[in-house]
Amino acid sequence: MKLPQIRLFLQAFSEFLGRPKTVFDLKDRGVLLLLLTALVLALETLVWWWEHR
Repeated sequence: MKLPQIRLFLQAFSEFLGRPKTVFDLKDRGVLLLLLTALVLALETLVWWWEHR
């Protein structure tokens, strides 16, 4: 099990989200937010389609 690596990744990810240092960090956050939004919309569409077919 790779629990320490997951914990390290989550810690680094939370630091990335917590304090942007450059304009590129802000752009990366924007891209991440768009990808997460697209993923949620795709899953909701899939569930709606599955229920109404």
